[in-house]
Parts: sequence; C-alpha cells; structure tokens
Amino acid sequence: MPIANIYISKGSKMLHSWYAHPILYEMTIKEFFDKLIIGEISPECDISVSFSERIDRTELSQTLDAGATTIQASPHCEIMESTKAFGLNIHYCLKTSNIIISHLAPCQNALEIFMQT
Repeated sequence: MPIANIYISKGSKMLHSWYAHPILYEMTIKEFFDKLIIGEISPECDISVSFSERIDRTELSQTLDAGATTIQASPHCEIMESTKAFGLNIHYCLKTSNIIISHLAPCQNALEIFMQT
C-alpha cells in the first residue's frame, strides 16, 4: 500500500506535523485531504483542521530537506500518480483569513440607537 508523508500548515502555524498516512486507493489530492481531516484515513491521528478550511496550495517533494525542490500540484491531481512522479512528501498550505476589520465606523447595537433618539 502506498503512503504519503503529510504536513499541514496555515500561514506560519503548523497544524499537523510530518506523518506518514496510507493511500487507500486512487483519489485526488483534495479528496485525500478531506478524508484525512474527517478521520477516514489514519483515525488514530487527531488532526485539528476544520472541514471548512480551504487549500491554498499543495507542494510535493522528494525529501524533507529545507533546500529541497518542491513542486506545486493542483488539488485535482491524482495522488498516487503525483507522489510517484514528484515525491511522497505533501505539504498542504491552507488559506489564511482575509477578513479586514474597519475601525472607521464603530458598531452600535439597535438598543443604543433607540436610546439616543
């Protein structure tokens, strides 16, 4: 059974350290991620990643060396074919929040507005 060595991060924060997981059958890189975080693959691992998280990019490499060449792969690529061609180390980089908080106009609740009038 083939394996994939998985690392999950969001920004500079590590969410799941390098850990080898079995590839049960051919599926896309995205499907593998989804099955991994719901516990269908390696249920003994407690991966604290919400199902609503979105993949920003996936990087595949032959080695874990800091200077190693990584290949970005589409989440729609087949995982077995991709790991054979580019390496079994897969780094899932999740999207960071792009919420912008404006401090220009302070929020008021309806009760405050009613009491002012």
